[in-house]
Amino acid sequence: MEQLKVRKKETIIYNVIIFLALSFFFLYTQHAYRHHLSPFSLVYLRKGVELFWYLAVMLIVSAIFIWKHHKYAIYFYQASIFLVSFKVVEGLFIEFNKIIVVAMFFYVVISYFLYQLLNFYFSFASINPNYSKSDLFGPLLKSIPCILKAEGVEVHGTLSNWDEESCFVKLESGKELPKKVQMIVSFRDREFIQTGEVVASTLDFTGVGLKFEKVPKEINAFNWSEFMEIVHELGFQPQRLR
Repeated sequence: MEQLKVRKKETIIYNVIIFLALSFFFLYTQHAYRHHLSPFSLVYLRKGVELFWYLAVMLIVSAIFIWKHHKYAIYFYQASIFLVSFKVVEGLFIEFNKIIVVAMFFYVVISYFLYQLLNFYFSFASINPNYSKSDLFGPLLKSIPCILKAEGVEVHGTLSNWDEESCFVKLESGKELPKKVQMIVSFRDREFIQTGEVVASTLDFTGVGLKFEKVPKEINAFNWSEFMEIVHELGFQPQRLR
């Protein structure tokens, strides 16, 4: 998968990064609680950093990968949660504590819930090009051409991924596009037209992710919703493009 520059980040990204920061605080406070120390002591703060510096580094790297929508971001999130959980459980084997067990239960539940949301978010077509630099992008098994238009800009491309509310377009030439563009998809001798917001792009601007607002069907024009109905009826999926 291509590395992307995401212009518009969803709330889940901020929530996961905050949760990673709180994960270190959870590990830090449970260790202080077990040893009957004040977590607000500067002496223990320095001691905590010395004890868990490697976990702090892991959490920071994971937050950076998630912020940049790196293709390995979900794996770094998993590794971070596993390491924090392992250190807490390791402490419970040394000294069992009911309060920490209850806190650990809620921590695991929340982390799993956020994992599901993050995994779902990363599956959106607008941030999932469905190709990489190593792919032989052409000729494709099936090519769906499209045109992106804005003020003074017209770029030709090909759909590489799509879902109900978004899509990703592989452009014929690198071009930085404005925030709003009109997309015209040519499929089965019809043109499907809808305005979308550019939410992501490849680093060389040869691919862009678009997100659409739901609009009602029109009598004299076809839009993205009608395009999705047709490709679903035909059983056509983005995986068949490769």
